[in-house]
Amino acid sequence: MAEAIVHLALNKLVEAAVTETLRLYGAGGQLDSLQHELRWIQAFLKDAEAKKHLDHRAKTWVTEVRDVAYRIEDVIDTFMVDVDDHKNRQGVINALKQVLRNPKKLPIVRKLISEMDAIQTRLREIKDCTEKYGINRELKEDLSSNPSNPFKGVVLPDEDDPDVVGLEMDTEEIVKLLLDPNTPRRRVVSIVGQGGLGKTTLAKKAYNSDKVKSEFKIRMWLSISQQFQFINVLRTMLEGIRPLNQYENDLLKDPKSQQRAVEHFAKELNRLLKKERYLIIMDDVWTPDLWNYVQDVLPDTNKGSRVLVTTRISEIATKADSTSDPYNMRYLSEEESQELLLKNAFPFQDPKAYLDGLSDLPKKFARKCGNLPLALKVAGGRLSRELPTYNSWHKILQKFSWHDGDGKNCTNILATSYEDTPAYLKPCFMYFALYPEDHKIKVKDLIRMWVSEGFIPEKNGTTMEETAEDYLGELVQRSMIQVVERHLNGSIKYCRIHDLLRDLAIEKAKEINFLQIISNQGDACCNSSTTVRRAALHCYREDIMPYTGPNLRSLVVFGNDTPVIDNFKNLKILSGNYLTLPKKFAKKLTQLRYCGTSKIIEVKSISHMRNLQTFYFNDVSLREDYHHKELDCIWNIKTLRHVIVSGYNCFGPPPKTDLPNLQTLKRVRVRESWLVEGWPKMPNIRVLRLYDFPPNYKESFCNFLMEAPHLTSLRVACCDKPYERLDMSSFPCYDHMQSLLMNGQWNNYECIIGGVKQYKALDIRLFPIHLVKLQIIYCDFQEDPMQVIEKLKNLRKLELDEGQHYQKQLSCSARGFPRLEYLILKQLESLKEWKVEKGGMPLLKEIEIKSCRDLVAIPELQHMTRLNKLFLWRVHKNLHGRLEGPESYKLQHIPTVYY
Repeated sequence: MAEAIVHLALNKLVEAAVTETLRLYGAGGQLDSLQHELRWIQAFLKDAEAKKHLDHRAKTWVTEVRDVAYRIEDVIDTFMVDVDDHKNRQGVINALKQVLRNPKKLPIVRKLISEMDAIQTRLREIKDCTEKYGINRELKEDLSSNPSNPFKGVVLPDEDDPDVVGLEMDTEEIVKLLLDPNTPRRRVVSIVGQGGLGKTTLAKKAYNSDKVKSEFKIRMWLSISQQFQFINVLRTMLEGIRPLNQYENDLLKDPKSQQRAVEHFAKELNRLLKKERYLIIMDDVWTPDLWNYVQDVLPDTNKGSRVLVTTRISEIATKADSTSDPYNMRYLSEEESQELLLKNAFPFQDPKAYLDGLSDLPKKFARKCGNLPLALKVAGGRLSRELPTYNSWHKILQKFSWHDGDGKNCTNILATSYEDTPAYLKPCFMYFALYPEDHKIKVKDLIRMWVSEGFIPEKNGTTMEETAEDYLGELVQRSMIQVVERHLNGSIKYCRIHDLLRDLAIEKAKEINFLQIISNQGDACCNSSTTVRRAALHCYREDIMPYTGPNLRSLVVFGNDTPVIDNFKNLKILSGNYLTLPKKFAKKLTQLRYCGTSKIIEVKSISHMRNLQTFYFNDVSLREDYHHKELDCIWNIKTLRHVIVSGYNCFGPPPKTDLPNLQTLKRVRVRESWLVEGWPKMPNIRVLRLYDFPPNYKESFCNFLMEAPHLTSLRVACCDKPYERLDMSSFPCYDHMQSLLMNGQWNNYECIIGGVKQYKALDIRLFPIHLVKLQIIYCDFQEDPMQVIEKLKNLRKLELDEGQHYQKQLSCSARGFPRLEYLILKQLESLKEWKVEKGGMPLLKEIEIKSCRDLVAIPELQHMTRLNKLFLWRVHKNLHGRLEGPESYKLQHIPTVYY
């Protein structure tokens, strides 16, 4: 695992900020020497890692290399802190004058050079031992410095649509148990088997089958895991039926109201579930206690309701329903195993063309994987990176550890695939150990933390975030990470790691003191609390302080715990919604790159975080006498890449502020001074959310858009007064903008003739042609907007909201909206009828209509064969009556209908 740490040390030595500072302070020679020595040693690490389990000398050599790599990180980080302290004491100008006169006379520079010389000496000693220990140089090209990703830009299959093999009969049997008409009582069906056998995959196949969708009005999926919290289970269940109201959200936010929240949610769930036949999936249950908590919430009304449980423990199945036999998962047959292996080894090709040249290798791989689906998928993902030749596959086969054939343990298979993972991916994979079991991971946050950790190298022509997305895509392709949900444009929105692979990540992280987990089940992943680099707090522990030593770089807190953080000056990542950041400590966080906590005692202290890249800020907590100029200190940080504000009180940067690295700016108010003095300079902005646009914004905003060629997502919310329409076709971002929200009254008329307003016709040029998501709020059209918007060929989600003077009818032609999947119509007060010609909206999946009180007619929905969810709320009572009577045929094919 030292290979991953050396890779990170090299990344550290080539960071632009580090190299510029070291050369400025006269340590450029030492920097170059260290880079050379590390690259030399890196070439020997592959062989040393392979031999360390057989030769204690190789193991010792690897440990020494790891310790030196960590030492390099410590020395560089300490020096960067000292540089900031020096600037604070002397002032930036005086400090720079001292550097320019004779930097090597400065104590901090003498200390740095002395320590770097000592490290160089140690590296030479380590290098001299390679021949003595029989460690050979790896002649393969160094992938860590030039990773290739042949799958860049390819949309990989989602987790909910995997390459499934051999589960057809099993799925039929589970569906039969769920739909059994002879068992009207509430029944618990349990799928039991070891990890990696495909219990979740089987449950998903049954859950998504058309027969099941049509029979159960309420369906919900719950991922439980070992450390579940009952209130979170109840919340997820209720959200699966209806949105939470304000009272319920307030209950969840107040730690003192947890018991009251449990009682309220349980009572409300019981009331709602009594009305319908329901199916609830409880995936990955580890303790019988769960059923004790939840059984009283789930009513038994003899409507044929079902609970489907997946677990490794047969006792749980018996506890939940002693009258039903559990369904025991089987291993795949040899033929099924080979098929699954080849599907993953050739994700984009037909394997038949290569089978003759591979001889019996697929069969041998299947046997070594013990016919276990997870091991086969990981092995196939590993093979997908190799040439499909006998020699290359045979070399991989030799590395896999033999099993006795019963497939009871796939740890060695998973470990071998990890060992063959390129060095640049290993830190990214181990990072998943930070997250709780079965945690749904938000990819944007994960990628931003990877960047802040220094895992991602800087490259010309691509952002670090884009490179990080490629890394994640490669982990998915290797079947090491699962996709949970994708954005409308196909990029990964949420992901998850299988618990067996998470165990592997924890094991590998522990070997190199990569991170530490603090939880109710004890601490994992670190042999020494004084050398730990990263810590994850899965529950509150008052004794946290002894667990976090001076080398801590990252602290990630999950849940509602509220520890006070103090005395970690080397922190780069601080994440946790309920963390409290004292004023005196905040000033010391000069190295912080990722700030994911909203409880900052003093806003001005943020100015000390001079290396900040990602900043989440909750302006709701600002004191009443707050003035927006106090936040101007944030915009002086030139390293900012992502600023996300919760609330609507924060103003954007001052005019003409230069933010060269900023990519995301969300939920800030427009300053009127921008219109006069000029907009902030954000040449790399990708995502922009702006509020309180003044009505005369057009000219200055157009000038800004001409200098924002990378913009892909834009939200514009205007003041109460009408503002001019914007022709998007003339801007550089027109061809690749994917998401657009326009909120405000448009000035729709061209001129007034004889006291009569002459209105402009709606023009398709208002909308970038490649939009996948469009939201139009409070924009009153004088014509049917659908007749124009339906021409957007890539649009997948459309929301029309709060229009007081819409046309009474919305119509879609037979060829309209060819890719639309989600449609939302809200508070369209004049709308009476919605029409869709046969053939229109062919891919529509979900419809949500709220507060369209005059709506009395909807289209013939039976032509929309992919429609699986319809939500109708506060529409005309006559429409309800017809849908429950003569027009009920329109809804019969829709699995989930709420009204």
